[in-house]
Amino acid sequence: MSSDSDTDQHRRSHGTAGSDSTLKGEQPMNSQDPTTLTVSSSSIVQQQKQSQSPVLSISNPFLVQLPFIPYELIEEILSRLPVRSVLQLRCVCKSWKSLISDPYFVKKHLLSSTQDPSLNHQRIILSSTAAEFTLKSCPVRSLFNNLSITSEELNYPVKNKFRHDRIVGSCNGLLCFAIKAECVLLWNPSIRVSKKSPSLDNNWRPGCYTTFGLGYDHISDDYKVVAVFCDPGEHSISETKVKLYSLATNSWRKIQDFPCGFKPYHDFGKFVSGTLNWPASCFLSSGTVNSTSNPSWVIISFDLQKETYRQILPPAYEKEGSSRPSVGVLGGCLSMSCDYKGTHFVVWVMKDYGFRESWVKLVTIPYLPNPEYFSYSVPFCVSENGQILLMFEFDLVLYDLRDKSFKYPRIKGGKGWFDAEVYIESLVSPIKS
Repeated sequence: MSSDSDTDQHRRSHGTAGSDSTLKGEQPMNSQDPTTLTVSSSSIVQQQKQSQSPVLSISNPFLVQLPFIPYELIEEILSRLPVRSVLQLRCVCKSWKSLISDPYFVKKHLLSSTQDPSLNHQRIILSSTAAEFTLKSCPVRSLFNNLSITSEELNYPVKNKFRHDRIVGSCNGLLCFAIKAECVLLWNPSIRVSKKSPSLDNNWRPGCYTTFGLGYDHISDDYKVVAVFCDPGEHSISETKVKLYSLATNSWRKIQDFPCGFKPYHDFGKFVSGTLNWPASCFLSSGTVNSTSNPSWVIISFDLQKETYRQILPPAYEKEGSSRPSVGVLGGCLSMSCDYKGTHFVVWVMKDYGFRESWVKLVTIPYLPNPEYFSYSVPFCVSENGQILLMFEFDLVLYDLRDKSFKYPRIKGGKGWFDAEVYIESLVSPIKS
């Protein structure tokens, strides 16, 4: 974030850029600020004559001037508007276009959107289970307020409708897609800008898999993708090679391998507090990241700025009868969820990241009816009034924490969802100007 002096200098530079906003056929503005409008009485008289309307006799010219709006107030107002409105306002004048494109304003707008507890700036993207790869998007808030929702079909940048790319995750409005485990696509659907990474060039063979994670390094102001390539070896011990993609350099580089004795599940890494987090199975009697007891699984956390690993222990829960756990993010906190004996689904949240004692059981959701081969997905978000959004059997489900009831929102023009991710609308671009 810019310092106060940088901000003042930035504002002064924009305050003198509005002289190009004169419209063709109108009298020029006497002020360089686009928020000050000056109209000459002679132009009013001329327009009245052209329309053959009665004209009042005016002996002396006069000026009608609208109130001056400080630049700081314009900046504050624009930063609180939805992305689509902000993009339309780029056409008002060159100074507004310059402001909206400025990295300082992009961060200010993002901060305003993320601090809004009403979910007004959040959308959910869904990939269809149909043969053709189709992506739909709708406001998250509409799912909580209506049972029938109109969606928008998104124009996915990669033109191959018969290939289903997986949604890795989202971060500050950027969505990450894994393309055949060979590369990733960073895409902001709100501003319709995307960037494809170079190829990973891993030596793939049957049994290998790659799990990704997208996050933001606030120290270097860089978006990064971590790719963990797992090559199964003898006795169920895997070799895991890790590469890191930097959006700033548009390149992959090899970094420290995944901790010895741990193998990440096929889940994608979740971004919380500057780290990416994977659930991983343990193979050794003692871990090599930290000296801890030996659970059947742990969460491996990777610090994007320091490029170091650590273990995050799960909550103390009843493991017998529980399914393989999954991790997610709820309200900015790391979450863990698992199915228990096919009767209910338990969700935990870590209130203070990194401290095992801060795990809190958020909710226990019953199955109606018995899940058989299906389980609830990782919860996507929680509304202000305590409704949890998740998926079950390829459909969206709302569970109300207050009265323990279920709702089933339906999206018009679509049925059956393979993948879903909540993202925030932002002006963050994967292409640096």
